[in-house]
Amino acid sequence: FAIESMLDEIAKDQGKDPIQFRKSLMKNSPRALATLEKVEELSQWNTPTAADRAKGVAFVEHGSLGSGVCEISLDQVSGKITVHNFWVALDAGVIVHPDNVKAQIEGGIIMGISSALKEQITIVDGKVQQANFHEYELLRMEDVPDDIETFLIASNSHPEGVGETATPMVACAIANALLTLTGKKLRHLPFTPERVLEALKS
Repeated sequence: FAIESMLDEIAKDQGKDPIQFRKSLMKNSPRALATLEKVEELSQWNTPTAADRAKGVAFVEHGSLGSGVCEISLDQVSGKITVHNFWVALDAGVIVHPDNVKAQIEGGIIMGISSALKEQITIVDGKVQQANFHEYELLRMEDVPDDIETFLIASNSHPEGVGETATPMVACAIANALLTLTGKKLRHLPFTPERVLEALKS
């Protein structure tokens, strides 16, 4: 989260497109670069989005290589972030069960959104405040993206795990999309409406 968010902040400071900036850093890593170029294509990164939406990108290397782009909108009154679309390009080496890999990535994206926007445990006077799921908020069906698209890049490389590739990219991509949309930085997870509103005031 720290690395991918900082990259977008540097790109913004230098007036560079976040994907083009990453491409320059990945020029000697062709497999990583291929995931970024593919997700740029899948998400139609260079096509203008609606005025009230923005896209954010993130790259993760966790055995397999993955690049993701999300499209979000923000209710500036309530502070609620909505993730509308998520695209992922993955290089996991030789993939034995493609359908299982896609399911794993989709589940990881949903889990990542839940973690990034909702889930938190709070402690007061040494006591955890959440007793069960009625107090520990999880992502609900109404907040799942309209579409999650995963593209598996053909590879002859050694098979790699995919279980920890999708989830870590989500918070980065969301924070980077919000930076594009509002110019404001999100530094603390989860991105609750209260924290988002606080960031908008800064």
